[in-house]
Amino acid sequence: YIPHIVLGKGPPGGAWHSMEGSMLTISFGDWMELPGLAFKEWAANKRRNIKSDRVMPEEIACYYKHYVKVMGLQKNFRDHVYVTSVSRLYRGTDDEVEGQLNENISTQHLQMGMEGGQKSLIKRNWEVRGYQRATDGSHVPFCLFAENVALATGTFDSPGRLQVEGEDFPFVLHSMSDFGAAISKGK
Repeated sequence: YIPHIVLGKGPPGGAWHSMEGSMLTISFGDWMELPGLAFKEWAANKRRNIKSDRVMPEEIACYYKHYVKVMGLQKNFRDHVYVTSVSRLYRGTDDEVEGQLNENISTQHLQMGMEGGQKSLIKRNWEVRGYQRATDGSHVPFCLFAENVALATGTFDSPGRLQVEGEDFPFVLHSMSDFGAAISKGK
């Protein structure tokens, strides 16, 4: 298990929930399946025989939503959440940070679990702020700290740009094809 939280404007399945229902995917590729629950097996349990790889967006959205439930991940998902800022708490390499454990940086660590009788320290590298929209329409602000952050800001054909520092670094990718190419090259 990897500790994580998923913040989103809607339920698990993202944009698949808002796509036109009569539309079919070009294909449902293996890259869209999640570990431990093959889409075709899930669809068979829904009494739908999938002979082609073309499926409706509603089915994909339901598959992702069902996956979260079946795997017991509901506690990790927050719906109706809007992230307004993601800020790096400190700069420099890990070696530099470990060498200068001053009061400011040491407060940016989170104690997590026990490993061999000792508490391990997790660096709180990122501050994530935003709000969650309540059922009455009010906004409930939040501030989270995280060691790592993955931003999903757009689709592969029209990636969202945040206009933030580092967005154009060579290791920041904006399309699935670039991501796949980097993985296949071992980068």
